[in-house]
Amino acid sequence: MTQAPDTATADRLLYLRALDPEGALPLTALDTPVPDEDPGTAGAAELADEARAWGAGQTARFRTELGAKAAAEPVVRCLLLNSAPLALSAGSWLQWMSSAANGDTGLALEILALYAADLGVGYPGADRGSAYRAALAHHRLPLDTDGVGLTSNDRIQNVSFRLPALLLAMSRQPDRYFAEILGADLFLRAVGTPPPLAVLPETALGPMSARDIDLGSTRTGEGPSALERSLTAAGLYLAPPTVPAPGPGAAPRPDHPTAPDHPTAPDHPTTADRLRHGFRRAAREYRRWCEALLREAVLAHHPDYDIWRLLFGRARQAAVYHGRYRLDGRPLAEWFADIESGPAPFLDALAASPLVRPGKPDHSPLIRGLISETGPMFRVFTEDEVAAIRRWIAQLPADGTPAADRRALHDVQRDWFRPTDGPESPGTAPRRAAEPGAPASTRDAYRRLLTREDSPAIRRHAHDYARRWLTRSAFRLDAAPHQLPARWDPERGLTPWLLAEHDRHGEEFGDDTPVPTREQLIASTLQLAPLIMIDGAWLQGFTDYRLASSPVGHLLFQTYWDELGNGERELNHPRIYRRLLSQMGHELPPTASAAFAEWPGFHDRSFALPVFWLSVSRFPRTFQPEILGLNLAMELSGVGGSYRTARVGLEKYGFSTQFVDLHNTIDNVATGHSAWAAEAVDAFMAQVPGVLGPGGDRAMWRRIRIGYRSLNSPRTLGSALYARLRARGPEHSLPTGRG
Repeated sequence: MTQAPDTATADRLLYLRALDPEGALPLTALDTPVPDEDPGTAGAAELADEARAWGAGQTARFRTELGAKAAAEPVVRCLLLNSAPLALSAGSWLQWMSSAANGDTGLALEILALYAADLGVGYPGADRGSAYRAALAHHRLPLDTDGVGLTSNDRIQNVSFRLPALLLAMSRQPDRYFAEILGADLFLRAVGTPPPLAVLPETALGPMSARDIDLGSTRTGEGPSALERSLTAAGLYLAPPTVPAPGPGAAPRPDHPTAPDHPTAPDHPTTADRLRHGFRRAAREYRRWCEALLREAVLAHHPDYDIWRLLFGRARQAAVYHGRYRLDGRPLAEWFADIESGPAPFLDALAASPLVRPGKPDHSPLIRGLISETGPMFRVFTEDEVAAIRRWIAQLPADGTPAADRRALHDVQRDWFRPTDGPESPGTAPRRAAEPGAPASTRDAYRRLLTREDSPAIRRHAHDYARRWLTRSAFRLDAAPHQLPARWDPERGLTPWLLAEHDRHGEEFGDDTPVPTREQLIASTLQLAPLIMIDGAWLQGFTDYRLASSPVGHLLFQTYWDELGNGERELNHPRIYRRLLSQMGHELPPTASAAFAEWPGFHDRSFALPVFWLSVSRFPRTFQPEILGLNLAMELSGVGGSYRTARVGLEKYGFSTQFVDLHNTIDNVATGHSAWAAEAVDAFMAQVPGVLGPGGDRAMWRRIRIGYRSLNSPRTLGSALYARLRARGPEHSLPTGRG
């Protein structure tokens, strides 16, 4: 006797774990090369043509084998459900490709533009995944947006999680899998609409548009298509460097990574090979998924498909009960425990039992007795499941003989819950021989935290640094000047306070505002470089796919997208600032290089606030209230006042004013970043009572106030002692700010 299988397989678990922006992941299957897999020598355009042709052929095959069945509701639901793991995360594999280390490079900006289109930047719930969720709801198939409802759904094959799990896991380790992600993205964009969905009638997708489902299209109908951007990104990645290589000890340029884990040497794959390898692996897993899903979809029209799926999915729970009821001389619990033996004996016995009247569901005791409103199994089954039971009984011949051959149904059930075999299973691959240690200094932390590199030591260092900084920011918060109000007004929000602060900034600016000397201006501009060269870094955790499209997070992602220039190099804030420094006579090393962090012209203290930004950004869920407050402080800090003061000095000495002019306009309190920041805070606070209950808003508001003050955290002896005393409390406790 065999046990009913457990649905929690490696692929499902990896998919679920990789949804967490703060979670730690094992190395993935891509660390283990596929035996005898030759990546070939094709260029990006040739690879795209290959994928496009394969996709067209596969779509034709689905159409041929399914025919008119593709419009039948059981087949539609089967295809939609098994496409959900990929479609609900469409584009998410690009979520961490940009970082503070590469945010000023053409390649990162091209990828970010591609990703922003996937998200529908500027609007909540405008991502491709949300559009697909609407299509599922159209068929009464709503799924848990947090992932658990998806990964525990027993109507979805294990193989449907395989490729999406690999893509999500790689997306959390972009420094390690940059080339492979680009290759996989190129394959997916070139295929365009997944073949299982391309055969569905238009009405099956409900409100979802063809552009939403086609990964290679432009969603707005304007500008380059997603495939064109993917080809451009691959071309930029493979192109030879156009600038001198960084000096000794410098990090590799993000446009041309040669990471230590993947050196370009005779015994190792080249950069181009790694991109092709990502393409080939995505193609291999995609083919495997399509093969399994086509078999499943063909059988979805089988008269016993829905009932057997239902019994198979409920077998583990049902085996606990039903020990007394006998079916064909055998306890019903044993039938459930031996579910993998196949459908024929079980369904034959059930059809011949007193519970069923073949062809007459309304007269069957199972329907009108056991699961009726007065029966002992009322509400055990959903409405859709009851409908499936009724359909099965209705099609049963009066003589009880099977309506169709069940052998294929038995064969395909092996794909439903079967774990992935062999050493390629994600989560079983070997770990690194040694994890990198914690940063040795603030400068070292700056360099290490610029990228998405992750390890337990780095994660602990970032969390502890952020927590200490925030604890210090809580010191005597209520007595600090120019802070957020003591209470949040649920009726008016932050708009009145925001306008009052803007008025105050304007009043502080005047013709008699002192102008620094040329030397003072250059010195202060230079010391701000470690901060400004990572403009927007405090928000980089909100490039996470689900956060970036959420009611609160979409405003933060939109701000991040703006800080990096909306994909335009000439509008990229770090590049603008670098040009200003060049005017002042300072040619700095690349921001991501060790030479930048070690540059002797910077003071050590110039790295303190940037490291806080980089540290807190790694925990967009844990520190979301604090990041909301920090974001508001940052966006409002110079509007109407200090930006105008800085402009006077820059103009006086003949330097470009583009950087301060740009910020004084895009950060405005009416329609700019300051307004978005306040809107994000209001949106967050409005949802708190529903999550934490009455009174929960006071604690959250306190945390937002602490985050607001963290931009100018006190650095007195008293604040340091306060932070040290607080550090002795529970590790994850948050400061109250009473000191």
